Amino acid sequence: MLDLQPLDAGGLLVGEPEPLRCRLEGVDVRRGRGLVRTEDGRQAELATLGVDTWHIREHGEEALDGEGLGQLHEGDAYVIRWRYSVTTVVGKRQKPGELSAGALGRERSACFFWQGRSEKGTSALMTVELGSHRGAQVLVSQGKEPPCFLQLFQGGLVIHRGSREECRCASLRSRASLVLLGAPRGRLFLWHGCKAQPGARQVASRAVEELTQRCARELGLTAGSAVKVEEVEEGAEPAEFWKALGQKDKKAYDCMLQDPGKYNYTPRLFWLDASSGVFRGEEQLSPTRVAEGVMAMPFLQENLYSAQQPALFLLDNRMEVYLWQGREPEDTQLAGSAKMRWDSQRKCAMETVLQYCKEKNPRRPPQAYLVMAGCEPLTFTNIFPYWEKDPSIAPQLGLTAGSAVKVEEVEEGAEPAEFWKALEKNPRRPPQAYLVMAGCEPLTFTNIFPYWEKDPSIAPQGVDPLRLEDYLSDPDFKVLLEMSRVEFNALPSWKQKNLKKNKGLF
Repeated sequence: MLDLQPLDAGGLLVGEPEPLRCRLEGVDVRRGRGLVRTEDGRQAELATLGVDTWHIREHGEEALDGEGLGQLHEGDAYVIRWRYSVTTVVGKRQKPGELSAGALGRERSACFFWQGRSEKGTSALMTVELGSHRGAQVLVSQGKEPPCFLQLFQGGLVIHRGSREECRCASLRSRASLVLLGAPRGRLFLWHGCKAQPGARQVASRAVEELTQRCARELGLTAGSAVKVEEVEEGAEPAEFWKALGQKDKKAYDCMLQDPGKYNYTPRLFWLDASSGVFRGEEQLSPTRVAEGVMAMPFLQENLYSAQQPALFLLDNRMEVYLWQGREPEDTQLAGSAKMRWDSQRKCAMETVLQYCKEKNPRRPPQAYLVMAGCEPLTFTNIFPYWEKDPSIAPQLGLTAGSAVKVEEVEEGAEPAEFWKALEKNPRRPPQAYLVMAGCEPLTFTNIFPYWEKDPSIAPQGVDPLRLEDYLSDPDFKVLLEMSRVEFNALPSWKQKNLKKNKGLF
């Protein structure tokens, strides 16, 4: 069995994210505005000269006018051409905050090929005829847009999921702002969550200005439409707001009105993997991250579900740390050595999470929770801007939707009352209490058998009770089953099963 070792959790905490970069024609354009560095290292001013958009159709492309700028559909593809200049800064500062610039730099351009989440024609998108375009070409996937792309729309980017957005309480987030538009009535609510940061509120206000000025047809508005804007604070919503949003249900989202925390931090996400033969952690960084500010929800659900499954992620939400376990294949798909490797990875992940919590705050470590794909609780899903339940994912380990499992380390001989109470209540599966054994001994028959002999249903987490022979060393295997592992594997399955029953291994 692969001997994996948990990684250094302290190394995850101190790791510094790489600075945000987007290099076009040799220039790091960063966020698409302000001061940048030219190819030869000189300071320069970057300015936008114009933005052109084409909607890619089956038999060609359609140019969009200014009104349609920023109205994208997740089932379609678009080409957005950015025309900009890079002007070298010369001389000294004229006034505080001002710089003297030389002659206007030459016009440059970059074409962003934007692909919606449901759009499949990547190859066709890249073959769009661009005429005389000679600038940079960048493929952009929905949810992974770089800042220089987002700034082209000045806060007015809207990505449509269908003909009409479903309005529901579950869309609310206490750490964010939400725009609720009722075009037929000419009414717009700008809702602010009780923990929304000032920066998020400003961005939302800017987005409302863009939406009401452009009056895009896709939003049900027309040129000159009068839209009444009303700002609403969480907890002080008028009746008209709930009438527009749907039935009032504070339990449909993680409402933080009674939470005294300030929530002035950015969550961190780490992918835990051992495909290289070494258990390692890789931080997942938002393409729009800001080092100097707070991003309440820097990740998307796709960051978890698009990874090769089964996957393991550590999500640090400051007050609690989650270990997310992805879709686990059926036993028929994951057996033998593959299952043992997966069990070993999960064990390393739990050890890493517990150590991460201790390193993060030695005096008062945050709580650690194990969350299964398809059973994520609101406190977990509301760390993401949106979350869609996948009915095709069967609940795992007897959990139900919305379950979180608290991971607790217990020393033998010092078990708390809750430990024995859980075993008495349900000896087969302690409800929502999966324990990581102190010392995290290797999963071998020597330390599994005492549990199995007493009650097979309480074998440690990660042990397959139907394949206990996998945990035997080769010498023990031969003594107990009176044949080698090769000879055993050559037997028909029914003979293997009978032999294990006779030896007490089934």
